[in-house]
This record gives sequence, structure tokens and C-alpha cells, in this order.
Amino acid sequence: MTIALLFLGLFGLGFILHLTRADMRFLHRRITELEERIALLSVAPSPDQGSDLVAAPTRVAAKARRTAVVTSVPVTPKPAASVSPPPPLPPPVPSDPEEDEPQPSRFADISFESLIGGKLPIWVGGISLVFAGFFLVRYTIEAGLFGPGARSVTATIFALAMIAMSELGGRLPKVGASFTADPRIAQSLAGAAVATLYGTLYMAAEIYGLLGVGTAFALVVVTTIIAFTLSMRHGPPTALMGLVGGFAAPWVAGLGASNLPTLLLYLAVFMAALFGLAVWRRWLWLLVLASGGGLAWSFAMLATANGDLGLLGGFIAVTGGGAILAAKRFDDGNGPWAYLARYAPMALALVQLIMLMPKMDFSVLSWIFYFAVSALAILLAWRDKLLFPLVALALVLAIGPLSLAWDEAGASSSNIAMTLAVAALFGIAGHVRGRSSDEMALGWIMVGLFAPLLCWFTAFLSHSSDSDYVWAGLALLCAAPAVWTAWEWHAKPRNSAVQPWATGAAALMLWVAAILSIDSDWSASYSAVVALGVAAWARITGGKWEERLLWIPLGMAMLLACGYSYRFFGAIGASLSGEGAVLKYLPAVGAGLRETLLPSLLIAAVAWTPVFAAGRRTRALALALGGAGVAAVIWLLAKQVAAIVSPSDFIRLGFAERAVFTQMIFAAGWLSLRQHARQPDWPYVRMAGLFLVGLGLFRVIWFDLALHNPALDPQAVGPVPVANLLTGHFALVAMWLWLIAREGSEHLRVPVQCSSLAMMVITTLGSIRQAVQGSLVSGAGIETGENYLYSAGLLALSIVWLFLGISRASKLLRIAGLVLLTVVTLKVFLVDAAALTGVLRILSFLGLGIALIGIGWAYGRVMGLSVPGTEAAEAPERR
Repeated sequence: MTIALLFLGLFGLGFILHLTRADMRFLHRRITELEERIALLSVAPSPDQGSDLVAAPTRVAAKARRTAVVTSVPVTPKPAASVSPPPPLPPPVPSDPEEDEPQPSRFADISFESLIGGKLPIWVGGISLVFAGFFLVRYTIEAGLFGPGARSVTATIFALAMIAMSELGGRLPKVGASFTADPRIAQSLAGAAVATLYGTLYMAAEIYGLLGVGTAFALVVVTTIIAFTLSMRHGPPTALMGLVGGFAAPWVAGLGASNLPTLLLYLAVFMAALFGLAVWRRWLWLLVLASGGGLAWSFAMLATANGDLGLLGGFIAVTGGGAILAAKRFDDGNGPWAYLARYAPMALALVQLIMLMPKMDFSVLSWIFYFAVSALAILLAWRDKLLFPLVALALVLAIGPLSLAWDEAGASSSNIAMTLAVAALFGIAGHVRGRSSDEMALGWIMVGLFAPLLCWFTAFLSHSSDSDYVWAGLALLCAAPAVWTAWEWHAKPRNSAVQPWATGAAALMLWVAAILSIDSDWSASYSAVVALGVAAWARITGGKWEERLLWIPLGMAMLLACGYSYRFFGAIGASLSGEGAVLKYLPAVGAGLRETLLPSLLIAAVAWTPVFAAGRRTRALALALGGAGVAAVIWLLAKQVAAIVSPSDFIRLGFAERAVFTQMIFAAGWLSLRQHARQPDWPYVRMAGLFLVGLGLFRVIWFDLALHNPALDPQAVGPVPVANLLTGHFALVAMWLWLIAREGSEHLRVPVQCSSLAMMVITTLGSIRQAVQGSLVSGAGIETGENYLYSAGLLALSIVWLFLGISRASKLLRIAGLVLLTVVTLKVFLVDAAALTGVLRILSFLGLGIALIGIGWAYGRVMGLSVPGTEAAEAPERR
């Protein structure tokens, strides 16, 4: 107990020093300023001395808090001039050097030494008097000198004596001067007396039971009145003692939840007195502490009271509103006390009213209390923008009890009425105030926009069992103010930040209304429609934020389109892994058109149509995803023609279907590149063309040569030699690649032409294989005659390349022909001739030698004769 009292005393002392620090700083600055003025006046010359002091050396006064004294000024004497002191000051009187030493001011420097040596002992002395009374009572208890009544009376007499000493001490003959010189002595005595009186009442009522509840309560009230009366004379310390004792009085008297009306009446009267005293004495700290004390009692009653809750709600609303009204009587400040007084009382009152609502079963009366405090916050913030955060806080906090009420009672009449009331109160106030003044226009408009939205989402998420069409209609009603605000701010530009928020709110509620009223299969499509609406609105307004806002509905449309197209991803995975019959993995045609094609077209419209405003990256992404969706649906439709659903279907139609798809892709890629060559300002066309060419080449390599190579995987290619799918497919691929190389860029020309030459080799080999094997080229092995045909065919192809390279002056074809000729020669020597014997081997080598010599002679002769022309023709190619 001793340690606790000592701690409380030191805390009170620190608080008192904190309250007086501003006054000390002001006195220190004022005294320093006055001393500097006196120092300047003491050395200022009179007007008739100006000419005599011209030759005087410059003297710089030291920056000290001592009074400057000038004893003499060295000047040149003149008979007609005499030096006299300034008229306001008496002439200097010679005195002893010790007497001329300037004395420092008593309050010139308030330092650590002055605080510890002067201010602190007085307050420690006052606290010591309190402890003296406490230990005196304790000693009498331990020694058995006094009974309970005598102890209480003695402590009361001791407290009254200290009060008398604080009031009449200045009139005493010998010590009165000390009281007059330092008012802190009387303050410490008054504070100690008030603390002793409260302690005595607690001892008499709670420990000894000498006083009844009513008597103890009345005496505590009287003590509080005495404390505040003394605070009028002795300042904050005594008021602080009265505040602590006044809030402790109900506890001392035993008042609680069972006496709630009496307790609330006392607290209301007591807090009104505290608010009045705080306003009258300009004690902002007292206002904050009084509000905190009342709210502390409110929290205690919220936890314990079960009856008379309407009175408790009224008390919370009145004290919270009264505190903020009292705080308005003070000048606006930025200190911690100012912030606490401005926001804390009403914010805590709103929180307490929300805590009270469940105990009152969300009754209309509980909502009336909350609406009253919220309306007061709106009225005050209407005139003072610093209080606007209270309005936003009231709106956000109201969502909590609304959600609980809808969870508990559903769409009852009271819940519907309270939800509409919250939306109307904050929505109307926000829109009206936001349009009537530019001050905090964005904040007020956001309150007006989001009040109905928050109420709608709270009710819908808590109780959504009703018809979706009803909720969709309500969502459209919530979107109407946002649409109106967006249009109005566009027609009359004011705050540029309002329009994006209004656009976003309108788009959100329109999207929600569509979700609730339209089948979910169309969700990607109407998300894309909302995105197009935002993009069109961005084009009308020219707003950059609207373009950025486009990403939200557009991204949602893309995600939904990808989500509903999940079967396409499964089919692509099966196809890449080697599955031939992938039609069973694809969605139905109707679902593909509804869930993939339509949203893809709408998404791509953002990039293709100039009506919609979108950034470069947004257009590129929209074009890529929209084009992918369209291609997926085309793939789905094309798959319906062959309808391959079994391995036998794949053997019969697999290669034909794949060849047709690949040829269509190459044709589309070539047309795109040709279109870009005619209109170079269309970069997306070139990108699409290159992508299609790459996709076609990938299909040839991955499917036709790797996974589903007809030589390894049985597939029908046609029975007629040369005029079959195998020859035609690879020949057309070689043709497309050669044509595309002419349309593409320079750095891609040679790689694409080399790919075309490789396809010619594959075409030759495939044609020979088909001529030997028939429609199914996946035979067991390669016979000797077939092997010779490969050599002959490749030899013929190399000769054709050499001829074309020479005639067309194409270095690439000449080199390719020579390389292929070398490969064929090595094949003949190492593979073909090794299987021959006798005369056949001799004739084979003889014929090969003659052919090679003839080719070499002809190649050298033609190249030698056409060197000038060839070099001239190849010069541009090298360039």
C-alpha cells in the first residue's frame, strides 16, 4: 500500500510539472526580453550626443542575461558639448565596484537547479504531508490509541487544518511572507488536504462502515465541490485532486450497476461541472481527463449492467457530444491534448454505443443514440474540416452492428429501416456537402458514394437468401448516385480525384447487378462489357485514372474467361503430351461460344476499337488474350469436322486434320506479314504474323516430326505417289517458309530459308517413303532399293539447288546444294556401296565418279563464266 501511494504521489507530481512547463517557458522568454530592452536603454545616446559619439570605438554587448552597464565612453572632448544620460533614466551615481556588479534576475534562468532546488521540494513537501497523515492514522491503528471514529475525525481535522493554512497562511505574522512570495506552498497544502479528505471518506465508509451509502456519497460530493472551489484559487493541482476524487466517489459509496440511474445522474452532473470549469479556466487537459473518466465508468457499466440500458446509452451519447462541444470552445491547436479533445471523446462514445447495441437487441432506441452522435459529428464536421475523420469513423463503425443485426434477425423491418437510415444519413450528407463546398469535397463525396455501397454489401453478405433479382435492383439503385456523380464532375470539372472514385463505384455496382441477374456462364462477357464501358468513359473524360481503373474489370474478365475455358487448357495439355483424340477433352460448341468466344471478342475490342481509351500495354495484353480465345474456338470448330474420338479415327484422319490446321496457320501468318509490309504502322499485325509462323513451325517439328511422325506412328497419308498428303503437306510448308522469308526482316531471312530447305529434304524423303510403302509409311524397315532411291532423290535435289543457285545468283542455294551433294556422296560411299559386290560395286563407283566429275566441271565452268554477273548480283544480297 505504501509503495502504491508513493507511486501515485510521484505520478501526480510529474503531471503537475508537465502542466506548468509552458508557463515557465513563457516567463523565461519574457524576462529575458525585458532585461535586453533595459540593457539597450542604459547605453542609448541622446539625440544631441550623436556628433560627439561618431569617433567612439564600436562596442559589442555580450549576449548574457545580466544587465549591461557602461561606465565610460572614450570620446574627444569639446567645449560646447556635454554628455548627459537619457531623459527616462536617472544619471549614474558613482558607487563601489562591488555595488556596480550587476545582479542576475531571480527568474532569468529556469534550469534544472532551480527546479530541483525551488519547485520540486514544495510539491514533495505537500505529498509528504499526505503521507504524514496516512502514517499517523496507521500508527494510531497499530498502537491502538484511537478508535475508528477518532481516527476519521482526526484525519478530517488534519485536512481542514491544511485547507485553512492554504487560505489563511498569508495572513500569519512571520510565515505569511513565504506564502505570499511563493503561491506553490498554498497549492501543495490545498492538494494534500483534498487527497486526505477523500482518503478519510473511503476509510470511514468502506473500511470502518461508519457512514451509510447516502451519507458517504453526499460527503464525497461536498468534498469535490470544496476541491473545485479551491482549484479556482490554487490552480490545476487541486483540480486534479478533485477530478480523481469525484470519479472515485461512486466507487467509495458503493454505487454500481444496481444503482445505475443514481450513478449516471451523478456522473452527468459531475462531468458537466468539469466541462464548465475546463472551459472557464481554459484547461484542455481537464476536459480530456474528465471525458476519459466518464467513458471509463461507461465501459464498466457496459460490462456489468443488464437493466436501464437506455439510460446508459443516453449518458454515453450526451457525454460524448458534450465533450466535443466543450472542445469547440477552445482555440484550434495541434498539441496532444488538442488531438485527444478533438477526436477521442466522440470516437470512444461511438465505440461504446456499438458495444451497447447487442445488449439492447439492436433496438430502435440504441440506433437512435448512434444516429444522434453521428448527426452531431456531421454537423460539426460541416463547419470544421478537422472533424471530418469522425464522420468517416461513424460510417465505418456502423457496418459492424448492421452486420450482426442481419446475421441475427435477417431481413426484418427494423433491420431494413436501420440500413436505409444509415445509407440515407451519410449518403445524403456526403453528396450535399461535397457539392456545396470545395473544402474536403473528395472526402465528403466518398462518404456519400460508399455509404449505400457498404450498407448493400453488409446486408447481402449477411443475408442473401432472397431473390437475386431483388438484390440486383438494389445494386442498380446504389449505382445511380455514383453514375450521377461521375457525370456531374465530368460536366463541371472541380476535384479531379472525385471522378475516378465515382466511376469505380458505378462500375462495381453495375458489375454486381449483372452477376446477380445473369447466368454465371456469361460472367466473363458482362465483365468485359463493364470494362468496355469504363474504357469508353475514359475516352470521353480523357482521364488517366480511368484508364488505370480499366485494369480491374478487364483483368476480371480475363480471369473469368480463362477460368471458364479450363477445358481448352486440358485439351492443349493432352495434345502436347501425344494424345491423338483430343476432341473428348474440349468443351461443347455452345459452351465454347458463350464462355470463350464472346468474352474474347469483347476483350479484343479494347485493343482494336478507337472508341475505347487504353494504354499500350493494356491493348497488347487484350489483343493477345482475345486473339488466343478466338483461336481456341476456331480450333474447337475445326475439330468438329474430323471428329476424331478414337485411335482408329486418328489413324484414318489424324494426319489430314493436322496438315490442314498447319497450312491454315502458315497462310494466316504469311497474310499478316504481307499486310504489315503494306501498312507498317500496324505493329500488332507483324507480331501476330510472326507468332503464327512460329506456331506453324512448332506444330511441324513437335507433332509431324516428333510425336506423330507418320514413319513411326501409323497414319494414313494417301495411296498415290507424289499426289498425297505427306508430299503435299511438307512441300507446302517449304513453300510457305520460303515466301515468309521474303516478307520477314533481314535477320530472320536466312534462318527461315534454311528451314524451308530442310522441309524440301523432308519432302523428298517422305515422297520416296510413300512411293515405296503406300498410304501407311510406318513400315518395319528400309529395303536396299528404297535406300538407293533416297540417294538418288537427294542427289537430284542437290542438283536442282545448284542449278537454281547458279541461275538465280543465290549463294545460299549453291552452298546448300554443295552440302547436300557432299552428304549424298558420303552416304553412297559409306552406306550404299558397302552393300554391293562384284560388277555392281564397280559400276556404282564408276557412275558416281563420272557424275561427280561432270557436276564439278559444269559447276566450275558455269561459275567461272558468270563470275562478273554473279558477283554483281550477289553484291546487293551481301549488302
